[in-house]
Amino acid sequence: MVLITPEDCPKLDIPEIDAQHETMIGLVNQVHQAMLKASDRTVLDGLLAELMDYTRGHCAYEEQLMVKYDYPRYEAHKAEHVRLLSHLGDLIDRYRQGDVLLSFAVVLELKNWACIHIEKSDRLLGVFLNDRIGAETSGPSG
Repeated sequence: MVLITPEDCPKLDIPEIDAQHETMIGLVNQVHQAMLKASDRTVLDGLLAELMDYTRGHCAYEEQLMVKYDYPRYEAHKAEHVRLLSHLGDLIDRYRQGDVLLSFAVVLELKNWACIHIEKSDRLLGVFLNDRIGAETSGPSG
């Protein structure tokens, strides 16, 4: 049973970002499966570390695009990335410190984080980037 399907979160029509979102959804689902199976803590620790590392890279990639295309909501979006990464790190730390009740909370938080961030913040970025990249590739008419 998967927790999140790619269809649960909107596509941005930016192939690299959509692929990264799918990878992150896959990692969240792997964490969920490992928790359901009561996997060894080292397995979960590894998956959570991979999710954190991948998410950091994804946020950095989005931020590079925002700078390159002069995204007007860059500061707010970057601040959201900082909050999300901090929150994810806090959840992971609490899990690693033995908060047994946290395991289900971690999964729910990861699901909400993924879908809400993609739907709210990334959707706006996707619309902006599609407009900018489309204008860039169509060139001047004449």
